[in-house]
Amino acid sequence: MGFLLLLGVVLAVQPGQRLPEFALLDPQGKLVTPATMKKPAVIVFWASWCAVCKAEFPGLHRVAEETRVPFYVISREPKDTKEVVLAYMKAHPLFIPLLASDKDKPPEVANRFKVLGQPWTFVVDAEGKVVALFAGRAGREALLDALLLAGAELP
Repeated sequence: MGFLLLLGVVLAVQPGQRLPEFALLDPQGKLVTPATMKKPAVIVFWASWCAVCKAEFPGLHRVAEETRVPFYVISREPKDTKEVVLAYMKAHPLFIPLLASDKDKPPEVANRFKVLGQPWTFVVDAEGKVVALFAGRAGREALLDALLLAGAELP
């Protein structure tokens, strides 16, 4: 299992690389693409059945609230349809809003990022370059450090 995780990290979009193209909708119906992300942000890949993902989200929600940095959550699970995602968000009010399908299906976006597991977290700068990648749970301090490297102005 450790080898597969290491292989996945090596294959995934790496720090210094630009984000792959994607077009998804936020819960308000606003289009999100790499071009619309004009400031540092966090992209998290998850699945609704992932216990580690569920355990991680309250901490990610706190960091998002404290820093006001945009967090974008994308499911890798084909069964996580827009309806499933909206029901999940309603049942879990402290959950970070998820992106749903527009032109792209979220699992296809995960494939473009070469994500092999969940949760996987990418911190990106204002130019759409990956600054940090966390395979598995992202720790608070490491995430804050990565946001500073991405140029985020933290309180």
